Amino acid sequence: MCLYDTEMNPTSIKLLKSIAEGKSHQTELMTLLSIGEWQFNTITRELMHQDYMDKTNDVFIFKNNAKAALFHNIANQIDVEKLLHDSNEQIFFNLTEPVTIKDIQDSTNLSLRTIQRCMSEFESIGVIKKVDDKISIDETKEQLYLFAKLLKTENERRNIESYADIIYQDKFRILKKIPKDQRADGELTGFSLFYDYGIDYQTTHNYFIKQESSLRLEEILIHALLIAHKNKDKNAITMAILFYLKNREKMDPLDIRMIARSYGISEIWIDVEGYVRNDPLKNIDLFLPRNEFEEKARLYDIHSDLYTLPVAYPQLFRDIGKKLPEATEACLLGGENMRMKGLKDRTKDCDIVVDDDKALNNLTNTLLDLGYKSLNKEHFTNDDRRIDPFDILEHPARSRVDLFKTRIAGKLVLSDTIVQRAKIEQFTKLKLRILSNEDIFLLKSVTLREGDIQDLSKIVQSGNFDWKIVWDELLYQEHLTCMNFSSLVLESLDYLYEQTSIRSPFYRKLISRVLDHEISKLVRNREMPLDGIIELLKGNDITEKMIRNRIDYLERKKHVRKIKKGDQVLIQAKEKIVFNVYSNNPVDARDRMKKHVEQLSKYFVLSDEIKKYALELVDQVVDKGIENGRKPTGLATAIVYLATIVKGDGYYTAERIAKASNLSQPSIHALYKLVKRSLSL
Repeated sequence: MCLYDTEMNPTSIKLLKSIAEGKSHQTELMTLLSIGEWQFNTITRELMHQDYMDKTNDVFIFKNNAKAALFHNIANQIDVEKLLHDSNEQIFFNLTEPVTIKDIQDSTNLSLRTIQRCMSEFESIGVIKKVDDKISIDETKEQLYLFAKLLKTENERRNIESYADIIYQDKFRILKKIPKDQRADGELTGFSLFYDYGIDYQTTHNYFIKQESSLRLEEILIHALLIAHKNKDKNAITMAILFYLKNREKMDPLDIRMIARSYGISEIWIDVEGYVRNDPLKNIDLFLPRNEFEEKARLYDIHSDLYTLPVAYPQLFRDIGKKLPEATEACLLGGENMRMKGLKDRTKDCDIVVDDDKALNNLTNTLLDLGYKSLNKEHFTNDDRRIDPFDILEHPARSRVDLFKTRIAGKLVLSDTIVQRAKIEQFTKLKLRILSNEDIFLLKSVTLREGDIQDLSKIVQSGNFDWKIVWDELLYQEHLTCMNFSSLVLESLDYLYEQTSIRSPFYRKLISRVLDHEISKLVRNREMPLDGIIELLKGNDITEKMIRNRIDYLERKKHVRKIKKGDQVLIQAKEKIVFNVYSNNPVDARDRMKKHVEQLSKYFVLSDEIKKYALELVDQVVDKGIENGRKPTGLATAIVYLATIVKGDGYYTAERIAKASNLSQPSIHALYKLVKRSLSL
């Protein structure tokens, strides 16, 4: 959905310039432009439709409005043809605020080459200024700025109902407020759908979203929060929170964060997470006092268990220790670990990890003896499935227990260094290891659950926190597991900095590590223009210079090579280098691919039919030898994507499935096409 559909051609601009210079008669203008009557009529009709000019008999004059007046004044000062021809106009009105080249690409969908050509023209007429990597209209040129704002407003209103109030708009979606007695293009969202999900909240208007993708529950929540935040309406923000609490088990917390960030309100959403947990907030003035919130929660039948929680330590562990059949070791992590150290008041569950089957069985059977019941995996929430505990046990009056074996949340393993740093407490037959704050910090950095950003802040500020331990353990975990956690940690640290201004001392080293990984992914199966890599990765704290330095580093290490083709520099992977780190142990590709299919099936809760079909495709791929020389998990990911298309409803996009496997979208599409073509599907 591209919202801009009108571009001025050079002839139209020359016509307006001629009128600005005092030419007005049709015959005179046609002669100056060297065009025929049919083309002249087409151009003038469009310019009159765009409110630039009027016609009386055969005489053309500028309209008496701000748009025409601004054009007239600007045309006398600069070369308006360079300013407005073709795609330049679209880029011009996107420079009312400082933006990066990547921002312009996102908002216009134009190619990098087109944008660069436009910027060169703008610089030649002196209409823009650059500060670091941000570009904007020169603020000293007031009329130019006003003209750009006017064009931008016109574009935003194009194809939108005249009675609509735009809440948010980008090139993919429009969120708008509509009077209740009016119709609108799009579908209802935000507060307009609250009643359907158990929250009876009446508003004076309806809210519509127009977008190409299907509306998701997480988007309804963020749309409501965006509307409430725009109006600075504390009561409406509270209603959005109640909607979240009522429907939390149906939503994915990572998806909520991602959507909030795409709408520019991630900071507000992190505060919502904190408010639910009664943590300190960055924007406290946006929220009702706690007692008023709790009163509203009671009115809407939101049980206090959803925002006030039981405690586990020490009584639960005393009871476990007395009932265990033999000496057993376990490690305490997560929120309960923090609560017992005085770093938080409550937590919704108690996370425990053990290192072998014997300890797992002992602990599970003891909890069952204490009245716990194992939660059927069919009842796992999206968050539960993502964290993927070995078992979840619930009790009507005690803390929920999430049990992990060796690997925590499908990511970090219980390493010897983590175990050695833990403090030991003895509860009869239970030896409980209390994980260090540094290890809790790293765990929370890679799991990104609700409220984790506030927890990270509390851990860092608890005193005697050692960042070096976090960095060393991150590197050790990536070595042990052959997985990339650096990108997840960087995302967490960015959230932490946005919310609290806390910056890790290894932040720059982490960016370099993430950049190396991202560059490697981009060039793994193809040549990539250097300029293209820079524009894809640049932004926030990542500068062009940093990206160039990392590419130079990878070239020195013989991981990549630079190739000159025409006027472009291309980056290519060295064939002998595999950028993803894998174990050197020989692994059966069929087994590895099937295991990855099983993991993805569990992660996305795919039907048995889709999983069975995907496993059959693995056998066919291996039998044909297609896997030779290719990454097994990459092929398995593409097979799952293919299976969801053939046997499913297309709900699982390539982007979502690729993201779950830490695979780029170009890679999954290439492998998908390879499998489909090789198997003649």
